Amino acid sequence: MPRPSSFRAALAGLLTFGAASAGLTAPAAAVPAEDSDPLVVHIDTMTPVLPRTGDVQITGTVTNVSDDTFTRVNLHPFSSEMPILDALNLKQSAAIDPTQFVGERVTVPGTFDTIDELAPGASAPFSDSVPVELLGTSGEPGVYWIGVHALGDSTVPRDIVADGRARTFIPREPSGAAQAREASVILPIRSRVWFDEDGAVAGTERWARRLAEGGSLDGVLDMADAAGSSPYSWLVDPAVLHALARLADGNPPRTLTPDPNVPGQEPAPVEPSEEGGEEESPTPTDDTLTPSPSVPAEEPSEEEAQLAASAAAWLERFKLLVGATPVLTLPYGDIDVSASVRNDRTRLDQAVARGAEVMTALELPSQPTVAPENDLLSPEAITALPQGVTILLGDNAFAIPPTSPTSVVKLLGHEVVITSTGAESGGPAPTAASDPLALRQRLLSEAALRLEADDTAPLVVTLPTVWRGEDAASFFTDLEQPWLDLVPLGEVAAGTPKGVPAASLTYTDDDIAEELDPAAFAAANRASEAATLLEQVVIPVTTIETQVRDEVLVTLSEQHRDRPRLAVAAAGRVEDSLRRDLAKIRIEAPPAVTLSSDSGPLGVTLVNGLDQPVEVQVQVRTNGELTLSGGGVRRLGPQARSVVRFEATTSRAGVHNVRLAVTSLDGVPLGATDALPIRAARVSALIWIVMALGALVLFGMIGYRLPGQIRARRAELAAADPAAAPAATEPTEPTEPTEPTESTEPSEQNEPAGPSGPTSPGAPVAERS
Repeated sequence: MPRPSSFRAALAGLLTFGAASAGLTAPAAAVPAEDSDPLVVHIDTMTPVLPRTGDVQITGTVTNVSDDTFTRVNLHPFSSEMPILDALNLKQSAAIDPTQFVGERVTVPGTFDTIDELAPGASAPFSDSVPVELLGTSGEPGVYWIGVHALGDSTVPRDIVADGRARTFIPREPSGAAQAREASVILPIRSRVWFDEDGAVAGTERWARRLAEGGSLDGVLDMADAAGSSPYSWLVDPAVLHALARLADGNPPRTLTPDPNVPGQEPAPVEPSEEGGEEESPTPTDDTLTPSPSVPAEEPSEEEAQLAASAAAWLERFKLLVGATPVLTLPYGDIDVSASVRNDRTRLDQAVARGAEVMTALELPSQPTVAPENDLLSPEAITALPQGVTILLGDNAFAIPPTSPTSVVKLLGHEVVITSTGAESGGPAPTAASDPLALRQRLLSEAALRLEADDTAPLVVTLPTVWRGEDAASFFTDLEQPWLDLVPLGEVAAGTPKGVPAASLTYTDDDIAEELDPAAFAAANRASEAATLLEQVVIPVTTIETQVRDEVLVTLSEQHRDRPRLAVAAAGRVEDSLRRDLAKIRIEAPPAVTLSSDSGPLGVTLVNGLDQPVEVQVQVRTNGELTLSGGGVRRLGPQARSVVRFEATTSRAGVHNVRLAVTSLDGVPLGATDALPIRAARVSALIWIVMALGALVLFGMIGYRLPGQIRARRAELAAADPAAAPAATEPTEPTEPTEPTESTEPSEQNEPAGPSGPTSPGAPVAERS
């Protein structure tokens, strides 16, 4: 492989050796390597403190990430000659280029391991043991560089430039310490939490990976197990625990089921079974954590059942590890506290209260805490926090880090615990800064420097949020030292505070610009308003507002600072889902209506597409020349329809456009609307008079002509049968009734008359009689 750039880097390191061996008070500008190392070296275990006598043990793995096969790979330990003497120089040293020279390799046979062959992509373990006197350290108090260089043969012959490297810090064992220094280690559980559009916890595959063996959530519990009797403190976002509780309960979606805690809405009693006893009811779900399902849940899939079991097992294991020690409880959703105070203070209050509710429901002891992930907090946020909340700020939050002997300061009326951002930043490259061993060595180094400087301030360190099981489990193993006393954070927070001026706190315009922007809070408020409106129209009291509050609080997390648009989009999905539910309460109007006068009836249909009864009304808007009276409040059962009747009145003929909208009882539109034209065909009084006169003329003519037509008809009959005429005028004796003839059968009489029927004109009189 090409090596010139690496050689130049090594040469630059040799030129800066003097500065490096003197403690790297001002790290020289190193020439960065143009090509990454072909071998990746990782230190798995090592002697945590440089002993005065004896051997230093280093074990790890080396991996070939090149396309060449390496042979005779030697793993040489190295260390610096001169120590780093203070925390500032330690911070500067951790930032230097990985290729910069910091110490001589030990090449004495028997002190290094050799791997005969390493194929592309292959890994192999190594183990080095070197007497402390061969490392070449001066032995003075302080912190030294220590690490491993890998050198081997490939297509490029072996030279003095390392093919792979790993390094970290190691403190010299303090001597003559009158009292051990205190340190408090905080294990955080904080992560982004998302909800699906229907209100269920999103990203179930990711949760399954984190809960699986070796996942980050499994790893942090492994780390706590490895602590044994060593004290530590939990820092937890209750939204993560809430999400796990919901996953354990089958991950129910959002629901409009009536709240069973409201009087009158209790679940129906269990009916006796046919055998006479009562059926066993399932264990009720704590609705503080999970919504009650509105319909029976479907049988879960194998993956869903496994996820539920894993989440439940994790929660039980976590509760056992917590015991009776209070958990440092962040505001629900790890809300961006500074942004919340700047944009919507009520959200911070909601997050603090909701966090306490979740911890109570899970039966976990808690201590309200604010601990920004970037260790910074605005002065306005500190002032706004209620008394009794534990506040953690990094020493980088101050222009000059305060020198409180207890690591507790009095600031803006609050007691604030100062954490070590240097120890939290981890070790030097090329090893990952958050590597457990790198973090442990940085923590030990910071503590040793405080001890050598007679600084009594406890070292408070918040560890990273992502751990892997096999690495995390060994973190506490070598952290226990006779000169280091691990204590829970509660003991540190109880220390006497030292007052510091508010002016010492630094919070710049750049810090404000990094806060979650107002658009995220506006989107969250719109979703909450939709939930409130839905709660107002549904007749039973539900928990929809509480459910949506949880869904939007997680969108206001400070962990969304780097991608705020995703938070806005998530809140928008919640609002859209609620708006669709509101739109299920709709109105159906006829296509058009015509009035035959200046007033008339109008009927429209209200439809409730929800599975809960609702109470709404219809709002009418016209052009001002037509009024609709009637309507009123309507109650509709689940999936029900109801006709709403109005009386339309107008004083002007023509077409009037009417718009109908479904609203709450307070007149807030739900979203469903309909429109129709109403045509008013008004008839004048003169037309009615003309029509009345026409009717009088018609009936008058009928009365005038009808008697003459009767007389003429009788004359025709008499002319046709003269003999029958006198008889018709003489009285006759009554005769016995005779049987009806065929011509008078009812069947024939009920048939419809026609041109050739029995009553047709011109037929003989005898046939018609």
